Amino acid sequence: MTKSETMFLDVAGKKTQLTKGGSGPPLLYLHSAAGETEWTDLHEALAARYTLYVPAHPGFALSEGLDKIDDVFDLAWHYVDLLDALHLEQVPIVGFSLGAWIALELSLLRPNRVSRMVLIDAAGLHLPDAPMAELFIDDFDKLRRLLFFEPDGEAARKFMPESLEDPRILLWLRAREATARVGWNPYLHDPRLPGHLHRIACPTLILWGRHDRLIPLAHGEYLAKHLPNARLHVLENCGHMAPFEQPGEIAARVFEFLS
Repeated sequence: MTKSETMFLDVAGKKTQLTKGGSGPPLLYLHSAAGETEWTDLHEALAARYTLYVPAHPGFALSEGLDKIDDVFDLAWHYVDLLDALHLEQVPIVGFSLGAWIALELSLLRPNRVSRMVLIDAAGLHLPDAPMAELFIDDFDKLRRLLFFEPDGEAARKFMPESLEDPRILLWLRAREATARVGWNPYLHDPRLPGHLHRIACPTLILWGRHDRLIPLAHGEYLAKHLPNARLHVLENCGHMAPFEQPGEIAARVFEFLS
């Protein structure tokens, strides 16, 4: 088991939780709306070859400063400041869902700071013919069926709260509140993003669960078509929560791509 440590940084006046583990070149992981800020199987796998940085977005886990965040652009600027605080001039990024959307916006704001991107089931687009499903629902059984290829499998039960009595519910609700602040309206997308995709030149690997019921595979295909230097790999027998359902496969694809 890789040793990891959790610390707190002052990032432009915002107390920011950061977990760091592994050794090797730096790699930044930007988490999803689910708030996977604790050390996961995917984090463990990636830390075998990289010094992995896993910050919690403002309002997630014990990170503060949500009152200074109005939209995804503010989150992207927060990560410009975080890279400065960590003295990381240029770094590859693995982003999942909301985190992948932030990575896209960050690569537009500061293209020189992002060397490569891995986008896993990315939010950020609105496709009328393949709309995102509704994430802000209270029925945990429905949410599990929406997010996981095997809603009753070990990965789903391990990660998701099962009731309001579950001890994980407070962090889950905090994550949902923070997501709603930046993704309620417009719903989890940036209307201007499609018009800017041609400006994102860094090599990009897009990973997508074939059975993603939250953000359809068509979104991954759109990104692969419109990003200048991107390729798409589809994960079979996988839903939206790919980092939990196929951490080993994702790590292998990341290693191949970054090497």
